Amino acid sequence: MKPVRILSVAFDTEIAAHETPAFRGAVIEKVGLEHELFHNHNNDPSVKSAYHYRYPLVQYKRQRRRPSIVFIDPGVDQAQHFFMQPDWQLTFAGRHYNANISDLKVRTYHLGVADEPHYYTLRHWAALNQENYERFSRLESLSEQAKMLEGILAGHILGFANGVGHRFRRRFDVSILHILGRRFRPFEGVGMLTFDLRFKADVVLPGYIGLGRGVSRGFGVVSKWDPKFAGQKFGNN
Repeated sequence: MKPVRILSVAFDTEIAAHETPAFRGAVIEKVGLEHELFHNHNNDPSVKSAYHYRYPLVQYKRQRRRPSIVFIDPGVDQAQHFFMQPDWQLTFAGRHYNANISDLKVRTYHLGVADEPHYYTLRHWAALNQENYERFSRLESLSEQAKMLEGILAGHILGFANGVGHRFRRRFDVSILHILGRRFRPFEGVGMLTFDLRFKADVVLPGYIGLGRGVSRGFGVVSKWDPKFAGQKFGNN
């Protein structure tokens, strides 16, 4: 199994969910556009693509209503560009904010295929691009929809693994157990269908990572889930 470092930093104020992109923009402005992992745009003017099509290793989230930054594996080394700033004052959503840390965790997870299933919650998962959304909308049964989403979720897990330089040693299974809700959320000026769900997979995934589209803006947050508490209400984040 591959060790994957996760540095999660939460700050001591509350923000609304729609303010997460503004928080991201304020952090990027603070550290400077020269540090590409913070924003994933390509600074090389000789390259046609203005964007790096890779898994984002610096992600901006909202955990228990507090803004947070998650640095993943190679991204952990980039955290210094924020922490070494002379001040941590951020300006976003029409206000000035001193970014005082309320919680900081550094953990190492071991990514890989497991001998038994692991259980996860996935919040605000943006599973579908335009083409997939049209296919999904034509499906008549919940079982067909779940099967399609399982295939997409497996692909997103592979995309994360590739992003941290890991290849699974064998195939793995993914099963969606509960779709807890679906909702259109604003993303880059349009509404994007997102899912809250619980799934099991015989892979070990780090907590706090994002899967799917928009992970750098707080979509698709993975957390561990204990099936013993299957009747527990889904937490609001």
